[in-house]
This record gives sequence, structure tokens and C-alpha cells, in this order.
Amino acid sequence: MRQDTNPELPVFRPDKQGMEQALGTLEAQVMDAVWDAEGEVCVEDVRQALEDQGKESAYTTIMTTMSRLHDKGLLTRRMEGRAYYYAPALSRRELGTSVTRRVIDALLGSFAEPAMSYFVEALSEDDPERLDTLSEMIEQRRARGQSDEES
Repeated sequence: MRQDTNPELPVFRPDKQGMEQALGTLEAQVMDAVWDAEGEVCVEDVRQALEDQGKESAYTTIMTTMSRLHDKGLLTRRMEGRAYYYAPALSRRELGTSVTRRVIDALLGSFAEPAMSYFVEALSEDDPERLDTLSEMIEQRRARGQSDEES
């Protein structure tokens, strides 16, 4: 399933939820349909899956969206006869990790101190146990770094 773990996602929308933060609404719905299919799908398979969920779109709209997702590195495709068959290039988790890395890298590149400060503040307010988890992760990373230096 892995192709490129750094797909072309130029926008992050914090006011949206889930994959819509990195993709458009229809793109996120198409990706969900492809992931849910657990195998290769053609445009009609995705159109039907969306229709079954009450989200009707024209065949050509789905075709264009899937082609764009392929161009962005999110779908792989192969031609069989006159139809393309698509599969996810990344799992949901891999895409989530990629988006997270890009957002955090951008924040740390421009606003390192405020980003780190707010992250700690948000963790402690939301769930203080997560702050303990973060502390443990930092200690594990430091220990790994020291053992790398000693090698």
C-alpha cells in the first residue's frame, strides 16, 4: 500500500474535522470509500458507495476527484480495459501521520517556543495523564539519543 508517505497536500484547515482538514470534503469521502473497500475499486464502485451513504455525485465528478487524488500521491491506479482501478497509496494512519508531521514541522519552523508551550498547556488541560505520557516519551527519546552517541 505504501507509495509516497509525503503526498502533495498544500492546505490544512483546522476548522474542519478528520481528513477534511487536509482534503476537500469530496476528496475525504472518496478516500474513505476506497479505504473501506479494502481492495481495488473503479470509479463506479466509489460512486455507488457514496450514493449508498446518501452522498450523490456525478460519475465524472468522482472520476475527476479520483484522478486528482492519484496526482496528489494518495491513490495508485492501473488500467484494465478502458477503466482505471484505484487503491490507496497510504493507509489512513500513514496519511494522518504525514499531515501531522507537516503541520508540526511548519509550526516548529516558524513558532517553535509558542507551539511547544501551547502543546504542553493543551495536554495538561485536556488530560493530565497525557502530560505524563509526553514526559515518558521525552525520556525514552533522550535515552535513545544518548545510546546512539555512545555507539
